[in-house]
Amino acid sequence: MIFVIRIFFIFIVFILLSSCHEKDYDIIEEAKNLILKDKEKNKIKTKNNNGSKKIITKKIEKKTERIIDNNKDNLKNKNFKKIEKPSDKKNIQKEQKNSRVLKNLKNNDIDEKKIENLKKFKKSYGKAENGFSNTIKVGVMLPLSGVRQDVGNLILNAIEMAIFQTEDNKLELIIKDTEAKPEKAKSVFFELINEGVSIVIGPLFSKSLAAIQSSVQASKVNVFALTNNINLAKQGIWVFGVDPQAQTKKVLEFALEKGSKKIAALLPKNAYGLLLFDTISKFSKENLIEIKEVEFYEFSIENQRKASQKISKGFDQYQEKLNQLKEQEDNSTIDKNKLLIEKPFDSVFIAAAGQNLTILSSQLQYNNVDPKLVQYLGISSWENNSILTEPALEGGVFVTTSQLYQDKIKLIYKNSFNKEMPNIAMIAYDIVALLDSLEYTENIININNLINEEGYIGLRGLFRLKNNGIVERTFQLKQVKNKRFSTFKKAITQFSNF
Repeated sequence: MIFVIRIFFIFIVFILLSSCHEKDYDIIEEAKNLILKDKEKNKIKTKNNNGSKKIITKKIEKKTERIIDNNKDNLKNKNFKKIEKPSDKKNIQKEQKNSRVLKNLKNNDIDEKKIENLKKFKKSYGKAENGFSNTIKVGVMLPLSGVRQDVGNLILNAIEMAIFQTEDNKLELIIKDTEAKPEKAKSVFFELINEGVSIVIGPLFSKSLAAIQSSVQASKVNVFALTNNINLAKQGIWVFGVDPQAQTKKVLEFALEKGSKKIAALLPKNAYGLLLFDTISKFSKENLIEIKEVEFYEFSIENQRKASQKISKGFDQYQEKLNQLKEQEDNSTIDKNKLLIEKPFDSVFIAAAGQNLTILSSQLQYNNVDPKLVQYLGISSWENNSILTEPALEGGVFVTTSQLYQDKIKLIYKNSFNKEMPNIAMIAYDIVALLDSLEYTENIININNLINEEGYIGLRGLFRLKNNGIVERTFQLKQVKNKRFSTFKKAITQFSNF
């Protein structure tokens, strides 16, 4: 009798399990895969409850639906697979709610076979008999020979890697060497026009962009320049380099919020330094913050030593007063009385990188500009591991772009090319991924479809294109802390206005 009851019970359970809807089973499987995380082999896309509000063109919507159809669940309104480690999951989800993640960022699984195929692809791409049809011709203008060939080829690696990773490659690259010469850039630009390109990635340097500027306006070609000189931006020419003026303004806003009233600046003695000086001057007038000292340095150790010494004047006396205070007062009143002694300035902005930065900052500290009492400030040029051992920069704060999606792409790049992926190469990668998001018919594309309020999330964070050629970006604040770069303040996750 007991045996019969057991058989009956098993039969009932079997019927109940058989009656489960297939999609219910898929939900259970999806939950299991989320628990397993890194062990999963199949990419399962999470539901995107906010996607329908953010997709502003039918073309993008169709593109997204085509990707979704490849998923075994065949559900609507799914988002791209998240690629970051679990600790970054919440940050990525937050950014995805407000912007479109560039599609290439989901195709970044590290696979030895893929890396080997990428190496083969790079060797064959651009040679005759590629067999391209129904593609958009994209010109690439980079210094591939001459004094700047190293950076040019690193950028080209990133462009070709992005092409390789696109799901449905529709971009045909026509690569030209500018030799980092403006006159050469002008001649190869005309070659690209004659070869029928509709889009150009590059050039890298502002002088080369200035050389082709009038020709761009006369043609129907759209240029996605890699320079960061926004003065050359205009309709048809988008400047993708990270704007140093916007970064400077951002870090000065931080200083103002912290209570800085008086600032100083060490700037390079060139057009770039003058550009940043103009930004600092405008900011000080608009925000009633006083510029106490500005020194322009040249690229020699002796000149940088003198510039740091000049800007530090007054700190000898300040330090002397502090020493006297320590001798006269007990510890309980020293901090209070410190406030009564006026510092020559309370923040110093250093526009430098690498060895120049370490020399300038160490000389400031040597001349009694104590980084514990004066806030050292900078921009993304600071973000180089070579500066981490400089004691004077401990506690320094600088501006840079968000980096949520960089780790795996950088690793693939390193494994493929045996080189570190430079920041400028990441921008070129983002441009290719951005162009791949466009829909087109009969080899005609509408660049205006890339202009929208929400923007896109790429390797260099959240950005959006504007009609005037400006590429607007969001920034985070980082701090040098215990010989590491740590996030001090995260970038905003959406733009406030358009």
